[in-house]
Amino acid sequence: MAQNINAQDEILDRTRPPKPGPPKDVQFPDYFDTTLPNGINVLVIENNKIPAVSVRLVFKDAGSFYDGDKYGLASLTAEMLTKGTTKRSATEIAEEIDFVGGSINAGSDWDGSYISLSVLKKHLSTGIDILSDVAQNPVFADDELARVKEQRLSSILQSKDDAGHLSDKKFNKVVYGELPYSNPAEGTEATVKNMTSKDLRDFYKMNYYSGNLIIAFVGDITIEEALKLTEEKFSNLPHDGINRVNSFRFNESDGTTKVYVINKAGAVQSNLRVGHLGIPRNNPDYIAVTIMNTILGGYFGSRINYNLREKHGFTYGARSYFNPHLYSGDFSVDTDVRNEVTDTSITLILGELNRMISEEVTDEELETVKNYMTGVFPLQLETANAVASRVINLKLYNLPKDYYSKYISAINALTKQDILDAAKKYIHPENITIVVSGDAGAVKDKLAKFGEVLVFDPDGNQIK
Repeated sequence: MAQNINAQDEILDRTRPPKPGPPKDVQFPDYFDTTLPNGINVLVIENNKIPAVSVRLVFKDAGSFYDGDKYGLASLTAEMLTKGTTKRSATEIAEEIDFVGGSINAGSDWDGSYISLSVLKKHLSTGIDILSDVAQNPVFADDELARVKEQRLSSILQSKDDAGHLSDKKFNKVVYGELPYSNPAEGTEATVKNMTSKDLRDFYKMNYYSGNLIIAFVGDITIEEALKLTEEKFSNLPHDGINRVNSFRFNESDGTTKVYVINKAGAVQSNLRVGHLGIPRNNPDYIAVTIMNTILGGYFGSRINYNLREKHGFTYGARSYFNPHLYSGDFSVDTDVRNEVTDTSITLILGELNRMISEEVTDEELETVKNYMTGVFPLQLETANAVASRVINLKLYNLPKDYYSKYISAINALTKQDILDAAKKYIHPENITIVVSGDAGAVKDKLAKFGEVLVFDPDGNQIK
């Protein structure tokens, strides 16, 4: 029997897969947004596909930026929230949330402190009761604080042997200058040892209040349920805390390049940080900068990684970062190389920075990175907690409500000229800070070609 052949089948070559169409925007979930009379900002994303709920609390202006001279205060305060309340001990908190198969975590970053809850819908009442207790009734018990401080001090001591940590610490101190981002968020031996329960209670009273709180509900919950739970369970938070006037001065470079070496005698390789001040998170060029940096050093196929790893075999990996915060940020290239190629590696890095600001990227580079960025974005929205975090970021960093819904379109609209413009605006090879953590005796003399070389011990004291 003769087979009927469709006209379209005669045109299509079915031996080859069809070409993919242009990536489409991911429809970021619409969300409910309101501020209650007590100042709590409530965000709700309804999704009943899975019978679970994630709740994320973020207290703005309660991050390490506000430690003052008590470095580590914000992170210790947040860590202690789950270590005991007026109703429950640390053990009881852990056992009760484990019993219902949920999780509760607390922590902080530079711009805020957070508490996150994940629980099945049928156990939401139990989870919220624990969450509200942790947020409103911490006791900061001396015995629990002593244990947390001991763990923190052990971590700080161990970090003195970590070349990458030493480089980060010195780089931040030099680049940020008087900005609090220059201080160690985890604290120092001295500040952690001297921290008291009263310090934590005072920080809590000043920063953990209703007008400072964003709370996001994501999952199998209605707007009405979320509002009722917020009003019923978080009414004990004080309405007022501290009203801050943020006044700070950005670090001003003197226009000369300096090399800071943290001496690790006997080290066979050097950890490098090469960079300068970057951008805050709400910078309007953030997406263009992200694409530009991905091409430069933001993923395995980047220029810097290819040059140092694939072409020269100097390292297992090299990356560049724009690390944004609320008020500022930094840019740096980070890698580990052998002592004998430390200066050559810095030269190659500076060459890539200059190439990025002097010529357009190729069509292939731009297309590859666009495909990469648009491909991974939907994967970053797969969990309720991830969605909650991004919704809160919209509020915390004053981003437009449709920011994520237009994210892929914004990426695809960028041209090679846009990338070059971003590079010229935000990459400054002439105003670079170089930090090397390694054996000063093995690398110091070769580094003098880049500028004045200053040598420090792991505690930050300059070695004459």
